[in-house]
Amino acid sequence: MAFHLGRPILVMIVVAIVGGLGLAFLGKGAGRRGAGDLTVWVFAETHRKIYTDGEPSLVEQFRRRSGVGVGVELLSSRTEDVRLTSMFMSGARDVPDAVELEIGSVAKYFRPPVSDVGLLPLNGFLERSGWMNKVLKARFAPWSKDGVIFGVPHDVHPVALAYREDLFREAGIDLAAATTWPAFREACLRFQAYWRAHGEANRHAVEMMDSSADHLIPMLLQRHLNPIDADGRIRITEEKFVETVAFYAECVAGPTTIAGQAPAAAGGLARDLIEGNLCVFFTPDWRVDDLKEYAPGLGGKMRMMPMPVFEAGDARTATWGGTMIGIPRNCRDPEASWRLIEFLYFGPEGLAARRRASAILPPVMTAWDDPAYGRADAYFGGQRVDQLYIELAKELPERYVTPATAIAAGYLSKTIGDAAGYVRGHPGDHAGLVAECRARLGGIARDLERRIAHGRFD
Repeated sequence: MAFHLGRPILVMIVVAIVGGLGLAFLGKGAGRRGAGDLTVWVFAETHRKIYTDGEPSLVEQFRRRSGVGVGVELLSSRTEDVRLTSMFMSGARDVPDAVELEIGSVAKYFRPPVSDVGLLPLNGFLERSGWMNKVLKARFAPWSKDGVIFGVPHDVHPVALAYREDLFREAGIDLAAATTWPAFREACLRFQAYWRAHGEANRHAVEMMDSSADHLIPMLLQRHLNPIDADGRIRITEEKFVETVAFYAECVAGPTTIAGQAPAAAGGLARDLIEGNLCVFFTPDWRVDDLKEYAPGLGGKMRMMPMPVFEAGDARTATWGGTMIGIPRNCRDPEASWRLIEFLYFGPEGLAARRRASAILPPVMTAWDDPAYGRADAYFGGQRVDQLYIELAKELPERYVTPATAIAAGYLSKTIGDAAGYVRGHPGDHAGLVAECRARLGGIARDLERRIAHGRFD
């Protein structure tokens, strides 16, 4: 396929191919399979355990049903990317039969024209099997290009806010009543003022990073603002985008600071929550298990609420993270690969195994009728947290990933730091902050336009 990205990129591709072939050779023994067997690549240890642990394991159940064995190969995300990229670029025939990819790495595979993407289009499989209308439509967006679906979603990952209800109650604040972001910020400021008056000067309301866009992006998504849309249109100069960045900066710096930063590791995050250093956390469903594992003593003290909104029309949630499974275009038997995907992702056995292993909500809407999702959760004071996630999933805004999305996210992280610096130097100057954000985002948009144009296939 045509790949006119210049000599430096060509050198990088050659290095990746050579390195990938070397890794493939070194890993040949681990990936060896019989003529009728299937191999699936995963990057997450939790997924490997779901598929291979238990008596009988999921893959053993599939073998008994179909007569086809399945080997599950665990690779690091980096190794998987290098090996898969080299296979796609070289046209290799000995490829895995199915492969799971993380949302942060999938966009690179969508750089070529649709006909040259190394993954097999799945629209026909989904429509023929009836799953197209049973899977949450919004969750196909990250795994699609030009309407062609290349991956089946593993998850939904709706975002809610988990918070220390006991500490907010003691401060006389009903946080769940704050349904807009300005009201939420005001409630958090009152919360901090109460605790500072009671000797807790370092107690901050909410976890929000001042050097990363991880928490800003969900706030943008709930306003239906992707930094770059599916068609490559850059959204970061739109006024709602600029205002959201400015609002965020005033939450992490200056006189209206309500935020602090937690360690990235789940244990460190839980420690801040236990000690009351940070009392509200952006909580996609995958974070629930971490809270319960590392902070079990907070059972009954925690509550969950939807994300506040900025204005009517905003979603009360967004999505954070994600995994897909796809079929390499050169796989030996696409029909067999699809049957495996159906079993692992859609079948009752696969859904039950995932339910036992984690709180992650599946994207199969018919599965949400399972009574298990209606149970009261004692950890969250008897709230039906799964039902809340299901309710929010129905509002889920689409998230798009393009080859330039990761670049845009990096720029946004830098913009947050710059905007926070402006707030510290010019406290209370909201108009000036908005102008500063508008100027910086305008410059970023121009650079992104050049990068996108340079990376186009002609």
